[in-house]
Amino acid sequence: MTLPAFLQMGRFAVFIWAAYGFAGLMVFLNVVQPLIQKRRLWERLRRNQDDDEEDMYEETE
Repeated sequence: MTLPAFLQMGRFAVFIWAAYGFAGLMVFLNVVQPLIQKRRLWERLRRNQDDDEEDMYEETE
């Protein structure tokens, strides 16, 4: 079997390669999405901490 014949996979190539592409996209999103959410959480916690520190300074003045 040659490489072009393997890549064509008979008449099912469109469905098979679409399935591989979809699966690859899902794996990519399952890796990237938690990283983005973690970054957003840290930014929100940092902002809340900054707000709390500003409130503390305003109360002492």
